[in-house]
Amino acid sequence: MNKEELLEYINNNSNIVANFKDKIRIDQQYKNKKRQPAKRWNDARIERQVDKFADEFISNIYDKLFRAIKANNHTPKERWIKFIEENEIIDDLEESVSMINFEEE
Repeated sequence: MNKEELLEYINNNSNIVANFKDKIRIDQQYKNKKRQPAKRWNDARIERQVDKFADEFISNIYDKLFRAIKANNHTPKERWIKFIEENEIIDDLEESVSMINFEEE
């Protein structure tokens, strides 16, 4: 399983990525409002930042699963799915994302 396949699997089985992006977007918009008017980002730049954080989030999940499964490039997708389901990874991620709370500075 590669990172794109993992993202597809997660998206097909949960709203984790969408929820994560929503939280990041809210935080980025809050930070943007605190910037000086001339330094504020447009919506496209905020979305690029949201996408960047989401990509890092998925990469982090992928890397941790890769190590936990002791995978290599030839590890079958079914082994990944079995590990994810047996260890309730989706449930844990949903709980973790729901608990994300950015501190307002």
